[in-house]
Amino acid sequence: MAIELLTFLGLVIVVEGVLLALFPAALVRMMHDMAAQPPERLRRIGLVAAVCGGAFLLVLSGWLADHGATAGLGFRGLRAWFAQGLSVITG
Repeated sequence: MAIELLTFLGLVIVVEGVLLALFPAALVRMMHDMAAQPPERLRRIGLVAAVCGGAFLLVLSGWLADHGATAGLGFRGLRAWFAQGLSVITG
Protein backbone atom coordinates (compact mmCIF):
# COMPACT_ATOMS: atom_id res chain seq x y z
CA MET A 1 0.00 0.00 0.00
CA ALA A 2 2.83 2.41 0.79
CA ILE A 3 4.41 2.01 -2.64
CA GLU A 4 1.08 2.85 -4.28
CA LEU A 5 0.77 6.04 -2.24
CA LEU A 6 4.33 7.03 -3.07
CA THR A 7 3.68 6.32 -6.76
CA PHE A 8 0.58 8.51 -6.64
CA LEU A 9 2.51 11.29 -4.90
CA GLY A 10 5.22 11.08 -7.55
CA LEU A 11 2.63 11.37 -10.33
CA VAL A 12 1.07 14.41 -8.67
CA ILE A 13 4.47 16.08 -8.41
CA VAL A 14 5.18 15.33 -12.09
CA VAL A 15 1.86 16.82 -13.22
CA GLU A 16 2.30 19.91 -11.06
CA GLY A 17 5.85 20.38 -12.32
CA VAL A 18 4.75 20.13 -15.94
CA LEU A 19 1.95 22.64 -15.36
CA LEU A 20 4.31 25.07 -13.63
CA ALA A 21 6.86 24.72 -16.44
CA LEU A 22 4.31 25.24 -19.21
CA PHE A 23 1.93 27.80 -17.69
CA PRO A 24 3.63 29.72 -14.84
CA ALA A 25 1.75 33.02 -15.36
CA ALA A 26 -1.63 31.29 -15.57
CA LEU A 27 -0.97 29.38 -12.35
CA VAL A 28 0.06 32.57 -10.52
CA ARG A 29 -3.17 34.25 -11.68
CA MET A 30 -5.22 31.23 -10.62
CA MET A 31 -3.63 31.17 -7.16
CA HIS A 32 -4.25 34.89 -6.77
CA ASP A 33 -7.90 34.44 -7.79
CA MET A 34 -8.31 31.51 -5.40
CA ALA A 35 -6.85 33.52 -2.50
CA ALA A 36 -9.60 36.10 -3.02
CA GLN A 37 -12.36 33.47 -2.66
CA PRO A 38 -14.10 32.82 0.66
CA PRO A 39 -13.04 29.55 2.35
CA GLU A 40 -16.55 28.10 2.16
CA ARG A 41 -16.61 28.44 -1.63
CA LEU A 42 -13.21 26.77 -1.93
CA ARG A 43 -14.44 23.97 0.34
CA ARG A 44 -17.47 23.40 -1.93
CA ILE A 45 -15.29 23.42 -5.05
CA GLY A 46 -12.95 20.88 -3.45
CA LEU A 47 -15.85 18.65 -2.43
CA VAL A 48 -17.35 18.74 -5.93
CA ALA A 49 -13.95 17.98 -7.47
CA ALA A 50 -13.42 15.03 -5.09
CA VAL A 51 -16.88 13.58 -5.79
CA CYS A 52 -16.45 14.00 -9.57
CA GLY A 53 -12.99 12.40 -9.43
CA GLY A 54 -14.30 9.47 -7.40
CA ALA A 55 -17.22 8.98 -9.80
CA PHE A 56 -14.83 9.12 -12.74
CA LEU A 57 -12.62 6.42 -11.17
CA LEU A 58 -15.63 4.20 -10.50
CA VAL A 59 -16.87 4.54 -14.09
CA LEU A 60 -13.37 3.99 -15.46
CA SER A 61 -12.78 0.90 -13.34
CA GLY A 62 -16.08 -0.56 -14.55
CA TRP A 63 -15.23 0.25 -18.15
CA LEU A 64 -11.79 -1.32 -17.81
CA ALA A 65 -13.29 -4.46 -16.28
CA ASP A 66 -15.86 -4.68 -19.11
CA HIS A 67 -13.11 -4.42 -21.70
CA GLY A 68 -10.91 -7.16 -20.29
CA ALA A 69 -8.30 -5.09 -18.46
CA THR A 70 -6.35 -7.55 -16.34
CA ALA A 71 -4.17 -5.02 -14.52
CA GLY A 72 -7.13 -3.07 -13.20
CA LEU A 73 -7.18 0.56 -12.21
CA GLY A 74 -4.73 0.26 -9.33
CA PHE A 75 -1.24 1.68 -9.23
CA ARG A 76 0.29 -1.67 -10.16
CA GLY A 77 -1.68 -1.53 -13.40
CA LEU A 78 -0.64 2.07 -13.91
CA ARG A 79 3.02 1.20 -13.36
CA ALA A 80 2.72 -1.69 -15.83
CA TRP A 81 1.12 0.63 -18.37
CA PHE A 82 3.93 3.20 -17.97
CA ALA A 83 6.59 0.47 -18.15
CA GLN A 84 5.05 -0.86 -21.35
CA GLY A 85 4.97 2.63 -22.85
CA LEU A 86 8.57 3.30 -21.86
CA SER A 87 9.73 0.02 -23.37
CA VAL A 88 8.02 0.95 -26.65
CA ILE A 89 9.63 4.42 -26.62
CA THR A 90 13.13 3.21 -25.73
CA GLY A 91 12.93 0.27 -28.11
